[in-house]
Amino acid sequence: MNIGDYIEFFDPDVIGAWLDWDAVTSSDCQVSETCSRSREYLAGLYTMWYATPDDTDGDWRGERDRPLRVGEARRTSRSWPQGRASGVTRLRDAFVRENRPVHLVLPGYSLGNGRVLLLDGTHRAVAAHLSGLEVRVMVFSIEGPLDAAVLPDLAHYSVSPAGSAGEVDA
Repeated sequence: MNIGDYIEFFDPDVIGAWLDWDAVTSSDCQVSETCSRSREYLAGLYTMWYATPDDTDGDWRGERDRPLRVGEARRTSRSWPQGRASGVTRLRDAFVRENRPVHLVLPGYSLGNGRVLLLDGTHRAVAAHLSGLEVRVMVFSIEGPLDAAVLPDLAHYSVSPAGSAGEVDA
């Protein structure tokens, strides 16, 4: 898939991330695809949800706040905004009622070394993980610049000399 197809498939007006779409399209970014049946893979996807140093709900603007992966998002649940809490609960309950493998198609941004930051669909991903059910995950990841000017959340990731992104230690 190329970036034009990605934009057609994942409507930029719907994606919740503050991605500079002009910068991505002008960079002629490629898109990688990953399919997995692994709950561990789902758990390892980075979200745009953050934890403060005391494990309450954080924000990308917080220098000491750190990005959460799908599998650890629950650690801040006691301080989630009401809409997030009810949305995740509603989705999790619906998945459990279906009692089938959960199928997710998600937009992402590559952080290098096989790591991906979800650009949207975090409520569904967290709910699927919390459901305990089998998953079928397809992630389409933009292979773009690791630059906070392109995506502010990238400020929480550093680039190693080899060019791969790593989480910033707080």
